[in-house]
Amino acid sequence: MGILCASVFYVQGQKLNKSSIRGQVSDDQKEGIPTATIRLMPINRTQATDQKGIYDLSGLPAGNYIIQITAIGFKKIEHKISLQDNQDLRQNFSMKESQNELSNVSISGKTESRKAKEAGFAVNSIDLKPYANTTNDLNQILNRSAGVKVREQGGLGSDFEFSINGLSGGHIKFFIDGIPMESYGSGMTLNNFPVNLAERVEVYKGVVPAYLGSDALGGAVNIITKKNKGKSIDLSYSAGSFNTHRAGLTGSFTDDKTGITTNVSSYYNYSDNNYYMYNNPSANALIELPKPGGFEQVEKLRRFHDQYESFMGQVEAGISNKKWADVFVAGVTYTSNYKQRQTGATQEKVIGKVTNDGYNIIPSIRYRKENLLIKGLSASVFANYSANKNILTDTSGSVFYWDGSSKIRGKNGSVGSELSGEKKSIAHFTGNNILAQLNLGYTISQNHMVNMNNNYNSSYRESYNEIDPYNHTYDKSNRLNKNITGISYQQQVFNGKMTNNFFGKMYGLSGKTYDKDGNASNSSKQYYGYGLASSYRFSPVIGMKASYEHAYRLPGLVELFGDREVVKGNPNLKPENSNNYNLGLFFDKSVGKGKIWAEASAYYRDANDYISTGKSAASNDGSYAEYSNTDGIIIRGFETEVRYDYNNLFSVLVNMTYQSAVNRQQFAKGSIRESANYLSRVPNEPWLYGNADFSIGKDNLIGKDTRVQFNWFSQFINDYSVNWSKMGSKDTKDYIPRQFIHNATLTYSMHKGRYNVSLESRNLTNVIAYDKFKLQKPGTSFFIKLRYAISQFN
Repeated sequence: MGILCASVFYVQGQKLNKSSIRGQVSDDQKEGIPTATIRLMPINRTQATDQKGIYDLSGLPAGNYIIQITAIGFKKIEHKISLQDNQDLRQNFSMKESQNELSNVSISGKTESRKAKEAGFAVNSIDLKPYANTTNDLNQILNRSAGVKVREQGGLGSDFEFSINGLSGGHIKFFIDGIPMESYGSGMTLNNFPVNLAERVEVYKGVVPAYLGSDALGGAVNIITKKNKGKSIDLSYSAGSFNTHRAGLTGSFTDDKTGITTNVSSYYNYSDNNYYMYNNPSANALIELPKPGGFEQVEKLRRFHDQYESFMGQVEAGISNKKWADVFVAGVTYTSNYKQRQTGATQEKVIGKVTNDGYNIIPSIRYRKENLLIKGLSASVFANYSANKNILTDTSGSVFYWDGSSKIRGKNGSVGSELSGEKKSIAHFTGNNILAQLNLGYTISQNHMVNMNNNYNSSYRESYNEIDPYNHTYDKSNRLNKNITGISYQQQVFNGKMTNNFFGKMYGLSGKTYDKDGNASNSSKQYYGYGLASSYRFSPVIGMKASYEHAYRLPGLVELFGDREVVKGNPNLKPENSNNYNLGLFFDKSVGKGKIWAEASAYYRDANDYISTGKSAASNDGSYAEYSNTDGIIIRGFETEVRYDYNNLFSVLVNMTYQSAVNRQQFAKGSIRESANYLSRVPNEPWLYGNADFSIGKDNLIGKDTRVQFNWFSQFINDYSVNWSKMGSKDTKDYIPRQFIHNATLTYSMHKGRYNVSLESRNLTNVIAYDKFKLQKPGTSFFIKLRYAISQFN
């Protein structure tokens, strides 16, 4: 009888205005749960959530319902709902883990970051929602993570070196939604990407999943953005010290009836970076001015040539939620960068005129479909074309000092440049990058999945010196092609307690090379890598994971062909390879209203054919360098992290990292004498560092639907040598001193997080902070941020 009444009620409802229920199903970490089952009673209508945990039940008549939500590994939810005529009801649900079901957890019911962790990968998954109201960029957030060290050379927009477990530079690859960041050109980097344009970041250490499809020797960073979020907008603006201004915008719109989808993302950054440079004799980092007969030290002076400006705008339009496509969009991205240069490799070299200006235009296309042709088969395709232009201007014939004064080099400044002291230049670099990526996944059964990824990347660059256009000494620019194919198989055994991921990768490298006489020839080579990631849960609260990869990193354009200015190409470079090992224990347990999570892991890296740079044998005066292969390095390390969250009230996170990177090239090239640096710790690399992050907040403390949040973040970096450890001594002052740096943020949110105001201070105690070769970073600074965020799911 009840079913009959419900059916009659439903038929009558067809004549009424239709209503809908939509929202998101998430876990207690606020991450969406994919493939959760939504059942609406008594009409028995069912739907599965998408990969972000979103559901949409439309075309409903008014009435009273019971909504049931189930997901493997989580406790069942039942909730009564009363739906009015023409009502568009937004209803989110948060599911709690079921300890009784953990032994039978299926990976299909987990979030993407949880999948990676349970598959055995050494990965940090960082939810960016708690940082959305801060002025931080992604570099500053990731620098708080265990095993990660970001070393910046100055303020906003400065060059930086990103390190994971002791490997850095080209050894680390960066992705945006699984797409290599390099395909977007040099205008998009971690140090200018606003934090509230992304949902979360995943940091893979040493062992990288095959689906990312790249030659990452030391690890990878994958940024997951806020695309395809229905109807939502997130707009922010901040201003602060050193005339710094930052703005960010991300928005999505999807029409439920037509499926028309639009995504917009944009950011703008500007700073004078005119912070004080302090004289620091104890660290042998001096600020000096010329005087008759020599130089004199001064206490402090402002930077005067370090402006930075960047812009990114991206628009995508297409359709979604069709039978033949979950998402199909075309887009275009534009980035621009302008940067003045203030110092050389150390702050003793003051620069006053060098500038770098560039832009990129990138059209793209993106397609994704779950259950393509057959159930369980998913496919995603991405392709883009990046056209880039960059101009490096170095035409001053002067030597500059920290007060902005200068001295002309040569007659009327007619000779010399600031960077090299050689010829002046206005170097134009133009090029393009083509990327095509295909990813196929197939769920064989609940406990078995396979994945195939193919990533084709083709880069071209040409250059000339506007002042000396007929000089082709360095102009060996060519097209370099990389094709990387990865295949993986994932299984769950022992009733879901153990997860194994086996994978293999094929690296293809082709391009035009030159012999010593300048004759060109085409070449093509292939290399093969492989690996395993595995995890095992001893109980619902404790488990172990281990991973291994024989990884490769293919040489890049500059390493092979030079940069026309200071690097001579070496077409005979071999790819780097490394055997990477990770072993760790993890623990997570709910205690009352709180939850504690802890992880400890050890790692080992054995890198071979390590690509390093030194003075070219063909350049006796040291005017340019050349990359070459060396025996490599061995890195051993240990890291641990503990986090405690209590009932959305406060959280505490503490981590510590120890690493030792040792040179193992026993003999200098072309010599039988043992190198003085053999088995010496690599210079200018931190070896002991840690972070502490404390946050406390309260809802409705100042009015209804408000929240006050306070965060205190501290960072410790032990002193380390800027020279090889066997040659360095604290007595020589060739050490970067021990540093404690403190930051604080206070946020007031209104209307359930729609309106937000934040006050932030960095380096509260005004520590003279260094990262690399004693290049000083900003002192105490203050910022204010305004943010407006609205979503149909809030």
